[in-house]
Amino acid sequence: LHRLTIVAGLATLAASCRSGSDAPPARPETPAQREAQSFLDRYEARYRALYAASSEADWASQTHIVEGDETNGNRLKAANEASAAFTGSVENITAARAWLKRANELTETQKKQFEAVLFKAASNPQTIADLVKRRIAAEAKQTETLYGFTFHLDGKEITPNEIDDGLRTEKDLAKRRAVWEASKQVGPALRPGLVELQKLRNETVQALGYRDFFTYMVSEYGMTTDEMAAKVQQFNRELRPVFKELHTWARYELAKRYAQPVPDQIPADWLPNRWGQGWDALVDVPGFDLDAAVGKKGPVWTIEQAERFYVSLGFPSLPKTFWEKSSLYPVAKDSGYKNNTHASAWHIDLDRDVLSLMSVEPNQEWYETTHH
Repeated sequence: LHRLTIVAGLATLAASCRSGSDAPPARPETPAQREAQSFLDRYEARYRALYAASSEADWASQTHIVEGDETNGNRLKAANEASAAFTGSVENITAARAWLKRANELTETQKKQFEAVLFKAASNPQTIADLVKRRIAAEAKQTETLYGFTFHLDGKEITPNEIDDGLRTEKDLAKRRAVWEASKQVGPALRPGLVELQKLRNETVQALGYRDFFTYMVSEYGMTTDEMAAKVQQFNRELRPVFKELHTWARYELAKRYAQPVPDQIPADWLPNRWGQGWDALVDVPGFDLDAAVGKKGPVWTIEQAERFYVSLGFPSLPKTFWEKSSLYPVAKDSGYKNNTHASAWHIDLDRDVLSLMSVEPNQEWYETTHH
């Protein structure tokens, strides 16, 4: 997407580059702690190697999607299966459980690391290896379906960037509705796989005692599902006064823009974002046009300014490999392949190899979201 909020993404990349200078944790002192650390060091080395292989395969599957070509998908499945076989191995589960029974002999960091070993194992337990493989295959298929999908409007192909442009600028409600509906065409294609994936994910984590996949994911925050639900409700209650004012303003502003009666609820296709996430395009300041200024500089300059912002805060410059390996710009329509059009930051090897996947086009909204 060229309508990006990539501040967090670039911050993640910069922080990843910086992590090498962080002070190491305290060294283990007792024989038990040294023995535990030996296991954790071996686990980490193997995990990082498998993680990097999986990340590289995932990167290829999301940046070079060719309809009918299963090469990248098969490579991703193989890499993920290898990672799953290690993280979910009976040996690692048994060892982590045994050490956690001796938690009073461990450092606090070691205790958290063994808990993390069990958490990773829960989504890949090799006691049900066939089920894990089916889940991995289902996830790979969903990725290819989602990011390789071709959107159409009035019988012609339309890109995600063009969809976003239409929702940001189109004033004719009938045309807006058509663009918004085009953006939802992927739903029916994804639904069967999502239903199957929900089932497989639930069954996988149930093998290690979780009620369902949601319970498993929430546990990473040290919370139950009820506690998480209560926290979300708390956020909603506290934000309601502000949201109510914003929602009221938006209803009147949009009604005026489209010459319609003020609605009680905002129609989804009235909003300038296909997911209703960003409303900033509702604000139009006469005489304030950054598109013209930023557009003249080009997309490379635009990304460089985002990097300069973080360097000014004390982060190091991005590594050379970031510029060599990242997928930063829209793929040409005649390229013969597609890529994932959702912006994301990638920490390929959990060390210095950091990449970004974007489809940058220089404009005011991109500039604002990377500098505020």
